[in-house]
Amino acid sequence: MIVSEQPDEPWQKVGTDLFFLDGKNYLIVIDYLSNYPEIALLPSTSAASVVTHMKSIFARHGIPKVVCSDNGPCYNSKDFQKFADEYGFQHVTSNPLYPQSNGKAEKGVHIVKLLLKKAVDSRSDPYLALLNYRASPLEHGVSPAEILMGRRLRTTLPCLTSPIKNKYLKRKQQHLKQRQKANYDKASKSLEPLSNNDTVRLEDHSTWSTRATVLDEVNPRSYTVRTEDGQILRRNRRSLLKTKETVLVDTSTEDTDSAVSNKTSKRLTVMDDKEPTEDMHSSVLRRSKRTVKPPDRLNL
Repeated sequence: MIVSEQPDEPWQKVGTDLFFLDGKNYLIVIDYLSNYPEIALLPSTSAASVVTHMKSIFARHGIPKVVCSDNGPCYNSKDFQKFADEYGFQHVTSNPLYPQSNGKAEKGVHIVKLLLKKAVDSRSDPYLALLNYRASPLEHGVSPAEILMGRRLRTTLPCLTSPIKNKYLKRKQQHLKQRQKANYDKASKSLEPLSNNDTVRLEDHSTWSTRATVLDEVNPRSYTVRTEDGQILRRNRRSLLKTKETVLVDTSTEDTDSAVSNKTSKRLTVMDDKEPTEDMHSSVLRRSKRTVKPPDRLNL
């Protein structure tokens, strides 16, 4: 488990994501240091709608230095990139098909969904549910609102006011993160790092059918690979299975008619330093020669 770097001040680094609940789409923005969540009801999941509501949130708390998100269409659009350039923050995306890379936002979605569901089940005010979470002390003894705003929020419950001890808070948070890392690492193991030009297979719906070549490591445990058909993809190390095979692509084509009918080129596979053999299984369509006899009820 890789522990994310802790920002020095609140609202320097935030995570964002979209979630769907009870037929409605929501936007969440959560602070990495304080765990303070901001949510907004979206009329649509378009980039323009997401950008508008994020601007409203940034107008309240300021513009963060780093915004982390997944690779959803609204975050991967030109509108959002323009928004990042105009507001001057760094946009960092997680690995495709690996939501754990955007873990802060995913955890925020989980917490907010539970709050809203409980509010609906108990027929209570969902705004009060959010307020109570923001004002409740977390495991380190300080509430998200205290870390973000430097004060305790007034709720329906009486409370005492006291200044925040920043040094103690930072040490306590770091201790909790290290404890979480130790507990996580007990049931996990480190995967062997990959090198450039290594041959791997890509995980696709619990199968490892696609072969690819490693191009570069863009982030810790995040690699760009090139598949046999020339696609360049980005995957987490957990979604890559290193193999001993070497993939050679024969780009030679025959006549035009043959090239049109056979859309895939011949692939040569070398397995464990053996002689190359033509792997034509993917391009040969086998049909059964068994005679199909319809049932008597259809012979009318």
